[in-house]
Amino acid sequence: MRDAIRELLKYLTNQVINYIPSYTLRYAWYRAVLGWEIGPQVTILSGVRIQMAGLRGRGRRVVIGKGSVINYGCLLYVTGGLVIGEHVSLSPGVWLITGSHDINDPEHKDIYKPIVIGSYAFLGARATVLAGVTIGEGAVVMAGAVVTHDVPPYAIVGGVPARVVGERQLRNPSYSLAHFHPLFG
Repeated sequence: MRDAIRELLKYLTNQVINYIPSYTLRYAWYRAVLGWEIGPQVTILSGVRIQMAGLRGRGRRVVIGKGSVINYGCLLYVTGGLVIGEHVSLSPGVWLITGSHDINDPEHKDIYKPIVIGSYAFLGARATVLAGVTIGEGAVVMAGAVVTHDVPPYAIVGGVPARVVGERQLRNPSYSLAHFHPLFG
């Protein structure tokens, strides 16, 4: 019975709650049912897909810092834990994947590792970040990149797998993304 309730709540999260055109109701669900910590002025647009092994993170935290934006069509695989800093911008279609499998294990066991994204980082459309990766403060992940290793602060990475291709000149960002809050997002 417990498994059925857990699966029902996961279904409701992704097929009903994530499409309600009210930030207040969605965030109340994320906080109360999923156990997420969501900072002020965060924007999580409708239609975000949330992959989770269980409810309330099974001891793994999901934290989204002040003023961060999670755009349409993102996939948040949160089983391994997810920490997003302040004023982080996730463009449409970004995938954050905290789970994998041990390909050398005869039982193909699950492996979960957290993803940490520093404040003022920017992830371009359709970028993918894999389990255990830390994206440094102010780093930029170019559109379509697949990030398999940590990204230094203020680095610009691109490609598959992502490699450093440049460096961000802005060293002390102070902008706010809080203004991005569509009425029916």
